[in-house]
Amino acid sequence: MAKILDAIGSITSIDSIILEAKKYIILVSPFWDCPKNVILSLLGALKNGVQVVIFCRPTQGKDKEKTLPIPRENWEYFRKFEKKGQFVVKSDNLEALHSKLYMNENKCLITSLNMYNYSVEKNIELGIELSWNDEHDRELKRFVMKHLNEICEKAGLDAFNPIVPDAKL
Repeated sequence: MAKILDAIGSITSIDSIILEAKKYIILVSPFWDCPKNVILSLLGALKNGVQVVIFCRPTQGKDKEKTLPIPRENWEYFRKFEKKGQFVVKSDNLEALHSKLYMNENKCLITSLNMYNYSVEKNIELGIELSWNDEHDRELKRFVMKHLNEICEKAGLDAFNPIVPDAKL
């Protein structure tokens, strides 16, 4: 059954989505200033064989280097997982991305919360957590997966399912 969450509840939900993932984690946020606890949780998930896919806006302004949702000083830890295809960051053609969606194989958070420290600390946020195991949330899952497929198409991917084959409608 869906749960309505505030900013603290939303960041707690994101933590549990990452920590409880067994197969995949999908993180969609236009803006990133990744909190340290999320970086550590993502590294733990990657070390446990979890596939991590991040969708974000491309780097803005003068800095035309590769878009990194993880701070540059932490990037070396993620590079080996990126080379294996286990850690994927897609930002191509996503300049208009405004969705905020965080999910694993069992649950999903649709929220106003960017993956940004400022959002957690200063903004008034709202989120809805869905359980993929709840019969009432099945229609919402179809909608979310359709939305993810649209994001994939914009990012130049054929569909979402080839990235994470277990992400079925």
